[in-house]
Amino acid sequence: MEESRKWYLFSYKVPVEPSTLRVRIWRNLKALGVLYIQQSVCLVPKVGDIGNKLTKLHTLIKDHGGESFMMEILKFSDYSEEELIKMFNEQRSKEYHDWLESCRHFGQDMDREANSSAYYNIDESEMELMRLKRQLRKILKRDYFNHELSFHAKACLKQCEENLYSLAEAVYKLEGVQKGK
Repeated sequence: MEESRKWYLFSYKVPVEPSTLRVRIWRNLKALGVLYIQQSVCLVPKVGDIGNKLTKLHTLIKDHGGESFMMEILKFSDYSEEELIKMFNEQRSKEYHDWLESCRHFGQDMDREANSSAYYNIDESEMELMRLKRQLRKILKRDYFNHELSFHAKACLKQCEENLYSLAEAVYKLEGVQKGK
């Protein structure tokens, strides 16, 4: 167990209306990859600039008539910390599995197009690949404990990039041959 790991406990209570504030807070906390332990009470490891982001949320909540509480936790029992890490990894596991499924579909689409004689739109595939890259970056940013699927996801993304590059070369070569007729 890592000896110096610290955590933030963040709790909040916001007015019922407007609901946009609750949604904004929830989206910000989701982007940080927090673990909800109760309604409006969450934990996150103390890494990077998480403290600054939570402080900004604290200010936002106070400015809109809500209540917020932030505490730094220096140590959990080893058992509790192991359980927390397991729960964080379960959240990431779902995200990685969903992402890998999207990546698999992307690969299948490229395979299907590579084996057809129809016109293939490389631009659309490049945009889809960029979307996959953005999604993976977000997941990796929330992956505080180096989930085992992160390595598989990175390898899958690299394979998709290589496949798209190969397909683009083939399409451009084919277009050049057809224009030369």
